[in-house]
Amino acid sequence: MSQPLVLIPKECHGKTWHPPQDLAFAQHRALVPLHAGELAKAAAAMPLAVVKDGREWRLVGVCGLESGHNLFIRQGQWLGHYRPEWLASWPFEIVSVGEKGLVAFDRDSGLLDDGGAGEPFFDDQGQMTEAVATRVEALKVAYRKQQTTHKALKALASAGVLTPWPETLRDQLGLSIEGLHMVDEKALSQLDDEAFLSLRKAQALPIAYALNLSIPQTHLLARLARLNPAQPQVDTPENLDSFFEGDEELSFDFGN
Repeated sequence: MSQPLVLIPKECHGKTWHPPQDLAFAQHRALVPLHAGELAKAAAAMPLAVVKDGREWRLVGVCGLESGHNLFIRQGQWLGHYRPEWLASWPFEIVSVGEKGLVAFDRDSGLLDDGGAGEPFFDDQGQMTEAVATRVEALKVAYRKQQTTHKALKALASAGVLTPWPETLRDQLGLSIEGLHMVDEKALSQLDDEAFLSLRKAQALPIAYALNLSIPQTHLLARLARLNPAQPQVDTPENLDSFFEGDEELSFDFGN
């Protein structure tokens, strides 16, 4: 992986970029980054999980049953009712350097143009162009929410209430992605007052509840696996709303 291009006039001189034409860039991302500000809409549209990334816990939307295939993206288009914010800002990103975050561009995106045939990052006065500035502002807002999310997830981990997805659920789905976690509701209910209050102060409780409330959305993964297999075999229904209506073919009991 190459070093990201830091967005400062000196680094970007002579370079341009091409906006992505569709969402094909994420069709291999079975796990899509989310932040706590997206909980309400995301939890109603896809299953959510917490995964360990190095020393950090991260909130993700589970968009596939196997690594390398996003079931929600077909022919570059998003099939679900809610589209995660991360998709709108790529290939721009914020890279953490110590306590600071630097806005950068993904050199490996295939959208960087050293020949100057694309759109400039900065104008002649050294100001970000409108297209870049809009994405950067959205990134900054999302970054602050991500920082809050990371602290909340750290609190959940410290409280010992994170648990892997049940094997019964994984087996029913045919899920091969490892490391997906939810909240152990029994462990959460048995926390003492001090520990529970610490989760509330860390704004971790909304995440805890949303994680588990989103689990029934796994039925969408089973349905999408038929609509959007790794090797396309069927046409997309004209009425996707009817396709995403709930069904009872999958049911899970987390009480045991």
